[in-house]
Amino acid sequence: MNMRYDQFEQLLTKMGISIVPKETRHIRGYDVDAYRKLAKQTEGMDFNCSDGSSFCRYIYVREGACCVDCVDTCGHWQREGHVLDEDSARKMAEYCDVHEGFCREGMGCILPRELRSPVCLYHICSDAKLTGADKALLCKLKCGANEK
Repeated sequence: MNMRYDQFEQLLTKMGISIVPKETRHIRGYDVDAYRKLAKQTEGMDFNCSDGSSFCRYIYVREGACCVDCVDTCGHWQREGHVLDEDSARKMAEYCDVHEGFCREGMGCILPRELRSPVCLYHICSDAKLTGADKALLCKLKCGANEK
């Protein structure tokens, strides 16, 4: 069952994640809108995660693979300074399940890419199918706006 915003807000508080106004939040040096624009560009990338029969080749090998800590870290946002902007929190609430986080059986993450944390965006199974431009974009998301 997906959460209402007030329930999601309580979950964030339990995780030690503060909610701040969107205009004050920066994600790895990017303002929220710039970050979302970059994140959305990852939609067409082939992370080579599927093995043909499952959305994730490692789901049963690593007990959840990259999604394993989703529910305990609020989609790995806890790792981003324990801060989330209110606009993102309101949008994310409708996708969050108290037991599963944002990961769904047989589907993987159901969050739109622009709401996913940097960890979720740059963690990949293989770069074999990524272009040079894809790799450069992932580096921007991982290293941030202030890295050269």
